[in-house]
Amino acid sequence: FFLMIRRPPRSTQSRSSAASDVYKRQLYYFTRAVISRPRDARMWNAMGSCYEKLDKKSEALKCYERAENCKDKEGITLHKLGKLYNLIGFEVKAVSCFEENLKRKDEEQIVDKELGECLLYLAKYYKKIGEYEKALIYSRRLFDFNGPERDEANNLSLIHI
Repeated sequence: FFLMIRRPPRSTQSRSSAASDVYKRQLYYFTRAVISRPRDARMWNAMGSCYEKLDKKSEALKCYERAENCKDKEGITLHKLGKLYNLIGFEVKAVSCFEENLKRKDEEQIVDKELGECLLYLAKYYKKIGEYEKALIYSRRLFDFNGPERDEANNLSLIHI
C-alpha cells in the first residue's frame, strides 16, 4: 500500500532552502566554536564562507577581517577579502589585500590558482588607472601560467606605454 503512494518531486525552491538550512546550521555550530576559540582564524573563515553562500556579504566581510586579525596562517583570508571587497566596490582595499597576498605567496614561494587570480586582478586594476608599468610587470608574471591567465596576459601585454 505504501509503495503505491507517490510523493511529488521536490521543487528547486525547496532544494535551495534546504541548502540554506544547511549553511544556517553550520553557522550555528561555527558560532559556538568561535566562542571556545576566538583567536582561531579557521573558524572565522568557515563562518565567512557560510555567510557568503547565504549572500550576506557584510557579515562575511566582518568574519574575514576578524580572521585576518587572528593572523591566518593558511593565507586563505586575504584572497577571500580581496574578492569580497571587489564585489562590494572597494577597489583600493581589494588591491591592498591582493598585493599583501601576493607578497606572502612570493615569500613562501607558492604558485597556485589564487596567485594567478591576484596577478590578473592587479594587472587589470593598474591598467585601468593608467599605471602601465605596474600593469606590465603583473601581466608578464602571468605568462608562467597555463590557461585563461596566459590568454589574459597576452591581452594585457598589448598595452601601449
